[in-house]
Amino acid sequence: GGLGALMLPWEDRLQAAYIGQPTFGNHPIRLQCKCVGSGESVRQYAKTHPEVIDVLVYYDAATAASRIQIPVLTQACLFDPAVCPPGQFSVANAITSAGSKTHVALAGHFAGFPGEFEENRRLVQSRQAFFADYLPSK
Repeated sequence: GGLGALMLPWEDRLQAAYIGQPTFGNHPIRLQCKCVGSGESVRQYAKTHPEVIDVLVYYDAATAASRIQIPVLTQACLFDPAVCPPGQFSVANAITSAGSKTHVALAGHFAGFPGEFEENRRLVQSRQAFFADYLPSK
């Protein structure tokens, strides 16, 4: 997810990558969105310690993603209780390297929703099609 976006600009051994439900993207928006897990802890901490915002800018996956130079398939979700969708789409939209694509999913970090099986099948197909160009021929 977000760690991939933070790492990929400086990793020169990869030809292509997949980033699923990227976190740590667009902290100004992320800190306004309630969520569960560590994101909510950071949001609550920033309310009483606003100086942390000056540090978070150095760890923004959307900023790092703008420096990625290899093709990336990013999965961004319309609903996600753990990672706010605006942050996910900020990372996906920041990746402008040739061949990059965004797979829009209905939900992330959430199980048991109607159509979940079909949604997972679509993601597997997207990943297979994306990486087909980068895998060695048999």
